[in-house]
Amino acid sequence: MPDRRPPDAVEPPDPFEGLVLDEEFIRSATVSEPSARTRMLSERWRHEPPVDPGGRRWSQDGPARARRTRRSGSGRFGTRFRTLSRGERWTAVLGVLIVLLVVGGLLFGPNRAHTPQIASPGTRPGSPRPTADQALPGGGTFAGSKCGQHGYHRFPTTSDALPAGESAGKPTGPWLRFASYGYQRLDADRPGEFVFDLELGSGSDTPLALAAPLGSAGVAVEIEGPNGVVAAAYGLPTTVGGAAHTPDGRGWLITDGGATAHVVLPAAALCPGVDAPALAAGLTPRTDADQNITGPVPYTLTVSAADPEVAELRRPLGTRSGGEVLAATNQLLQAVAKPV
Repeated sequence: MPDRRPPDAVEPPDPFEGLVLDEEFIRSATVSEPSARTRMLSERWRHEPPVDPGGRRWSQDGPARARRTRRSGSGRFGTRFRTLSRGERWTAVLGVLIVLLVVGGLLFGPNRAHTPQIASPGTRPGSPRPTADQALPGGGTFAGSKCGQHGYHRFPTTSDALPAGESAGKPTGPWLRFASYGYQRLDADRPGEFVFDLELGSGSDTPLALAAPLGSAGVAVEIEGPNGVVAAAYGLPTTVGGAAHTPDGRGWLITDGGATAHVVLPAAALCPGVDAPALAAGLTPRTDADQNITGPVPYTLTVSAADPEVAELRRPLGTRSGGEVLAATNQLLQAVAKPV
């Protein structure tokens, strides 16, 4: 190949010119070999990567890169947050707090299903609307056609059978009164119910024989307010305690010592448009700040039972009229037939 360099070009000096690779040059060269520990670790790491004391696996990229990777992943939100304005930061913080309060209330709020449902004093049960009579799930019949009526009772002589007091030392005949009553909701998946615990006695030395469950005509419940009947049912199941069975095993022998009865009124026995917790609050007397009763109960509760044996036992005792009906009320202005 022809030489194309210009005639006046200067050739650079050869750096290896005069270099002699003799024995003296070789001996003067420095030798550096790895230590025994380095060779041992190198041989071990060929089969198993090393692990540092913190438990992190060794990486060929080194620990610095691993730290950078973690920071880049975890600091993404912080980088975005720093780019927000002051107003946007406050909005984000308030949003997080609201979410935490809502979630905390759902997870750790009180379980309302196992606490009594008491309405505020200003809450009204609502206006009842009449509907058709229908059977109740646990037994008995809802008297829906009587919703909104005034003065309705399943047993016609119930008003006369309500207790009005007693004379000292004089038998009063068969009696019925409330031991307690209230509203409860035991399960969030089931509607609430009104429960009534009753006490009853013969009021004489002669036992009162009542057919099961409590009287041949069963137990009836009516609740009435300013707008008429708001709840009514009859033939309700009843659990009796503290009484012996009649000789034929079909009834109860109620002595003067008394017995107990438990009755449940399901929420299905409330008239349409009536709120159960608000009605429960209306079954207690009005009171002032010192818990003194200032007036009658807003809603009148009546529980009654009927049986011919009640009239038979009253007749020789000469008690007032009431026929075969036993009745109890929550109105405190009327004295009970037997003092508590």
